[in-house]
Amino acid sequence: MKTHLLLFAGLALGVSAGPAFAVETVDGCDIVAFASKTSPVQIAPEQWQAYRAASEAALGLDWNPPPGVPDPLAALIAAQSDVLEAVKESAAYQDYLAGDHCKVLSTLNGSAVDALLAEAVAAIPAKAGEALTQVVATMRGQVDSIRQRARFRSQKDLILFSARYYCFIAASILAFLPPDRQAGIALEDFGETVSCKDVGRAA
Repeated sequence: MKTHLLLFAGLALGVSAGPAFAVETVDGCDIVAFASKTSPVQIAPEQWQAYRAASEAALGLDWNPPPGVPDPLAALIAAQSDVLEAVKESAAYQDYLAGDHCKVLSTLNGSAVDALLAEAVAAIPAKAGEALTQVVATMRGQVDSIRQRARFRSQKDLILFSARYYCFIAASILAFLPPDRQAGIALEDFGETVSCKDVGRAA
C-alpha cells in the first residue's frame, strides 16, 4: 500500500513509529460542523454534491497506484480540502475559528463510529462500502499505533495530532450519509470534543 512519510517535527519527540498516512489538518471536523443547518458557516448544496462525488470517486481508486496517481486516502484528503476552499476566506469562517463553535475530536467513540459507518456503507454500492470500511480501519489503526509509540511534548499536541485522523474519519463517513441525515449529525456523535482554542488550533 502506498504510504506517505509523516514527520512529527514540533509535535512529537523520539518518534520511531515508521511510515504514516499524512493527515495535516483538522478540516474534517469543520466539514462535519458545517453540515448542520444551524452552522454559522454554510456550504452550498452543489459543493456538498461535489464533495460526495469526489469522495465516491476516491473510493474507486487503486490502493497500489502507479507513481503520481493518488490512492484512496490521498484523494479523500484532497476532497475534504476542496470542499472548504470556498468558505475559508470568508468572515464567517474566521469568526468560527475564533469563537466557541470551533471544536475538534479528542477521542473517537468506537461503537458510535461503527454505527455511523454502517449507515454510510448501506447507502453506497458494495464495493465502495468495502473501500470506505478499509479507509476507516486503516486510519484508526494508524493513529492508534502512533499514539502508543510516539512521545508528544504535551497533552495538547497529542490531542491536536490525533484530531487530524479522527476528523478525517468523521468527514469521510459523513460524505456518504443522506443529506437530511448529515444535517442532524453533530461532531459529538463521533466522540468527545474539545474547543479549538483549548488545543491551540490556529487554522
